[in-house]
Amino acid sequence: MTTTDPVQLARDAAESVRSFNHRTFPTRQNPGLVSAPTAYSVLGAFKALADRLPQSFEQIAHALNTHLQAGHIAADYGTPAEHVAAAASALQEAEDHAYALADALSRAWSATNPLSHTGPLTDAESE
Repeated sequence: MTTTDPVQLARDAAESVRSFNHRTFPTRQNPGLVSAPTAYSVLGAFKALADRLPQSFEQIAHALNTHLQAGHIAADYGTPAEHVAAAASALQEAEDHAYALADALSRAWSATNPLSHTGPLTDAESE
C-alpha cells in the first residue's frame, strides 16, 4: 500500500539513499557500481531527486508560516514567530544548496553520458 503520510514519504526517501549507499559500498573486488552507464543512470536519478528538493523546502516553510498565521504554533521558549523565521531562513539556505547540488549533479550526469562499459559483467551485475 502506498503511503500518503508526508513524514513517511520523507523517511522512505532517506532510507532509499541509505540502501543505495549500503548496496554500492566499494570494496577491493567491487567498485560499487557495475558500470559507467550505471553511474550515468544513478546520477540522473539523483539529479531528479535534487531538482525536487527546493519545492519540498518551500512547501515546508509555507506550511509553517500558514500555521503560525493561524495561531496554531506554540514554542517551549522564545516566540513561535522567531522559530518559524529561523526555520524559513534555514530552509531558504537549504533550497539554495539544493539548486547548487542539482546543478553539480547535472554536470556530472552530462560528463558520464558518452561513457560505455567494456569489461565483463556477471549475471547479478547485469540485472
